[in-house]
Amino acid sequence: MKKSKRSKKWSSILVLFFLCVAGAQFIRPRIDNPAVTEDLQAPAGLKQVLKRSCYNCHSNETSLAWFDQLTPANWLVAGHIREGRKVLNFSNWDSLTKDQQKAKLFASLYQAEYDGMPLSQYTMFHPDAKITGQDIAVFKTYLSTLTPGIYSDTAKARAGELQYKKWIQASGGPYAAGPPGAGSPGLTVSGVAILPEFNGIGYIPGFRDWEAISTTERFDNGTLRLILGNDVAVRAIKEQHTNPWPDGAIFAKVAWDQANDSSGMVHAGEFKQVEFMIKDKHKYASSEGWGFGRWVKGLSLVPYGKDANFVTECVNCHRPMKDNDFVFTMPIHPLQAIAPDSLAPNPLAGKVISTIVDKRNKTMSTLYGNEITLKATRTGIPAGYPPGSILSLVTWHQKEDIHYFGANIPGLVASVEQLVFGTDLQKASSPSYAVYEGLPLRKSAEPEAGRVKTRTAWIMDQRASVMP
Repeated sequence: MKKSKRSKKWSSILVLFFLCVAGAQFIRPRIDNPAVTEDLQAPAGLKQVLKRSCYNCHSNETSLAWFDQLTPANWLVAGHIREGRKVLNFSNWDSLTKDQQKAKLFASLYQAEYDGMPLSQYTMFHPDAKITGQDIAVFKTYLSTLTPGIYSDTAKARAGELQYKKWIQASGGPYAAGPPGAGSPGLTVSGVAILPEFNGIGYIPGFRDWEAISTTERFDNGTLRLILGNDVAVRAIKEQHTNPWPDGAIFAKVAWDQANDSSGMVHAGEFKQVEFMIKDKHKYASSEGWGFGRWVKGLSLVPYGKDANFVTECVNCHRPMKDNDFVFTMPIHPLQAIAPDSLAPNPLAGKVISTIVDKRNKTMSTLYGNEITLKATRTGIPAGYPPGSILSLVTWHQKEDIHYFGANIPGLVASVEQLVFGTDLQKASSPSYAVYEGLPLRKSAEPEAGRVKTRTAWIMDQRASVMP
């Protein structure tokens, strides 16, 4: 008798459950397919990959399977479509500039390569949407056709020169009140008022005197980048304590437009932006232990965010790097390959003056200077380098950034060239030149006079990259 009552009870519950599920099917989210204004034009192979793996959430051509249309699954699907179209919509391709279109494609490849997209909960029920190695190869082949070769861009060179002159004119003034990162509304740099980001993180004006950790040539968006670290970050690198990074570590990533010339040399042109990552696993627990801030629009240094939600974009971009504590940069310590007694002073004891890429020879260089040199370069060195100046040009062979297709980073050290200016005016007019090559690096035999003259003049001719 009791068993019969229990069975009836469970039968009633099941009937009620199925009635609720059936009734819920009449409460459905609205999923529209607006008109396509302009679709992405791409080779058939890539278009097939995108339609199979991306278009259901990132276009106006959504095609739902029958199980996607059942409540409550359809509410989840509708949310993904709404958010997906907001981030990227291939059906409104004409709403983006050419640069934005290219940036979206490179970002899509990055997300696909690190399994960020399509979402795992989507591919669980749509296994045919999974991105394969062959799909990635198709993607890369197409994106390689969008990157410019060697060319001269006089417009960008001119813009960089004008900005440099403005920066030099304003660089004599000291930084105004407000400790680094304080977010004080009254903080000014070179006479420009710098507002904090919407999450409260303030601009850090002393970053340009930090030690360089690495450089990046972003051929996907035509920028050169320099990554610097504060004392905590540099010490963590030396102690090999970078995964996870310790609290207090801060990175500054500076970006300039590439100023190209017809010889294949790429210099840092117009300063575009600087962004900071600040490690504090408790304070920034909601953003994976990192605080983010970015200032854009060149020397105007305008906060990037429109509200505090800009951090979500930062976290989503860095999330595929979670196994590296959300950091893209692979720290390099290039002078570990130098024989201890062969080069003094150590170039990395200096500060960064500029960064350069040689596209023809596939190398990238960073020019360092001591404090005397640095002060001179940031005032325009109208009368030449003062006595006691030291310039060191460290050059690396380039290699592809394994974390991001669209970027090149330093590989093995190729050479170190060093200019040492005498400590009196007479000796300062004719600096000594030395070059170190090989592995480990050793001082090379005395170069011929013509090469010394050419290289000395070229190194001395490099102006400082704008870093406000």
